[in-house]
Amino acid sequence: MAAKFPIAVGDEVSLLNEVGGGVVLALLPRERVRLRTFDGFELVYPLDHVVKRAHGTAYPVSDHHARLVAANDRLHERIERDKGRGASAQNGGKAVKRVEDPQVMEIDLHLHKLLENEGGLSAGEKLTFQLDYFERMLNTAIREKKRKLIVIHGIGEGVLREEVRKALQYYDGVRFDDADPRRYGYGATEVQILVHH
Repeated sequence: MAAKFPIAVGDEVSLLNEVGGGVVLALLPRERVRLRTFDGFELVYPLDHVVKRAHGTAYPVSDHHARLVAANDRLHERIERDKGRGASAQNGGKAVKRVEDPQVMEIDLHLHKLLENEGGLSAGEKLTFQLDYFERMLNTAIREKKRKLIVIHGIGEGVLREEVRKALQYYDGVRFDDADPRRYGYGATEVQILVHH
């Protein structure tokens, strides 16, 4: 899909999956671009999530992609709705006594948490979907001026953990390390967001 939209540094682009856009600052490995968004944040997006701004052109989005995005948005709304009650995947949906820090955002990249039906996706598509979701949530955390993002990726073969950490290297102003093993076991990464624009 990327080949249809040759994009160069300095181009203005729109985002396919969310409102807004920005100016391309850099083209990155693994078909990613670093943008300065119109609201002033430096964020990284997959190349196929941006389209060069041109007046009056429609952009093609596959039905499959549109369904994934819609399912993802529904899930996010569900999480947002229940978040205030302190329920999370880790505590089996029970409200916790401890006061949660509003400056900390927590996301779970396990596919059964992100998709109602993961059948029909290849291993590569699953990984891409998880990484795209991770980057969207990291961009959200940066925009919402969160202090920390906890990324629950599980232990497994470590592929997702490695890819999450590789993606983090393209962001300025974040530091990451293993999350607290007493709380998350060994399947989570804690991202500290150091700079706020």
